[in-house]
Amino acid sequence: MKILIHTLLVACSLAGAFPNAAFAAGQTPRVWLVRELAKAPQDTLPLRDERDRVVKTIPSSQAVYLYAVFTGLLEASELEAELYLIEGKDPNAMATLGQNGENIIAVNFAMLDLMGDDLHALAAVIGHEMAHLKLNHYQDKVDALQRNQDSMITAANTKYSRDNEREADYLGMIWAIEAGYDPEGAVRAQEALYKLARRGGMFVGSHPSSIERITVLKSLARRLKK
Repeated sequence: MKILIHTLLVACSLAGAFPNAAFAAGQTPRVWLVRELAKAPQDTLPLRDERDRVVKTIPSSQAVYLYAVFTGLLEASELEAELYLIEGKDPNAMATLGQNGENIIAVNFAMLDLMGDDLHALAAVIGHEMAHLKLNHYQDKVDALQRNQDSMITAANTKYSRDNEREADYLGMIWAIEAGYDPEGAVRAQEALYKLARRGGMFVGSHPSSIERITVLKSLARRLKK
């Protein structure tokens, strides 16, 4: 029950941090702090909503592995951040700033399911989002919007540029290697997302994958493994 209570409190603070375009109008996304999930003593973790209904069940080992990947990348990146698991039917991962300026990374249910037990791919996804924070990509975009007197920050107008994505791919892969993960995980992650996009998945809209990006990542992985 402690996990549920903490989840609801965190959801209130994150309601304005993540673009509402991903959710129904006025709906607050439910989120779970992975650090707390990793401490849970039971074998399976039923994630419950405010009405005590189970919205997702994950093995506790999955939470432990996810948090282990995250903490390894934190050490490599020398970044301070929190990792959340968040609702979502289309695979997504996000990096943003909280209401008090804290660094926040979130991976949604669908992304966790898509990556499965491939910790190397998860490391690539999380490392990529961390790089956006480290390189101030999100804040740069917000600052630009505010300079242009555009106060409506949505998923559409906070898309990263291709240069931003390339920089995050590169730095995220370096951190994954430093944390002990295979850089080919980034290739597998993008291949899975590309296949999903070809079938009509929505993730491509905010984090575009392409044959070109996969090819660049393959080349980068080969160079960095030497």
